[in-house]
Amino acid sequence: LCRRDFLSYLRLREWQDIHRQLSQTVKLLRLPVNTVAADHRTVHSALLTGLLSHIGQKDSEKMEFTGAHSARFAVFPASQLFKKPPKWIMVAQLLETSRLWGRIAARIEPEWIEPLAPHLVKYHYSDPHWEKSQGAVMANEKVTLFGLPIVASRKINYGAIDPPLCRELFIRHGLVEGQWQTSHAFFHANLQLLAEVEAMEHKSRRRDILVDGETLFTFYEQRIGADVVS
Repeated sequence: LCRRDFLSYLRLREWQDIHRQLSQTVKLLRLPVNTVAADHRTVHSALLTGLLSHIGQKDSEKMEFTGAHSARFAVFPASQLFKKPPKWIMVAQLLETSRLWGRIAARIEPEWIEPLAPHLVKYHYSDPHWEKSQGAVMANEKVTLFGLPIVASRKINYGAIDPPLCRELFIRHGLVEGQWQTSHAFFHANLQLLAEVEAMEHKSRRRDILVDGETLFTFYEQRIGADVVS
């Protein structure tokens, strides 16, 4: 039967042994058995939890992958993924002979990784800036696992990451420069007063009536709570 369907008898026996061991463990732990077949993502995500150090990102110019801690490996030639390797894979085994080979490979998506490894991923932030449309300080976030960029760049609210900096940017850009979209009466009253003083300067041809930006910043900084970031 195996020969007719071009299947490996040894691999089928191996699968049967693993299935039996898992079934016995499930019964021993009294875990509920799912009656609905798991999809590709569910199965591979379950395997991925134990293979986080065996993931790889394909090199765009070479037929090899960059793995954890900058290790370089290629998919084993016997794998179905050898000729058309995906952008991201996980491998059950890393075998070093003439080079480092990844055996028993499966295609994965990088977005699967972060929820499975909250204790291992590292977060890197860049370009914190005030965004008028968001009414908050935003920044770019990069997420890595063992040096691999599982999230290349995504925009996040930076308020919880660096509150002192966000408070400063909020005061300087949101309040002093008027880039805050809000219905608070005090803010609009202050803007109106500044506009009136500026008009007075133009009318009297003077430039010493309207306070400068740093004076206005100090005014708000002394009155805004230390925990206010937007």
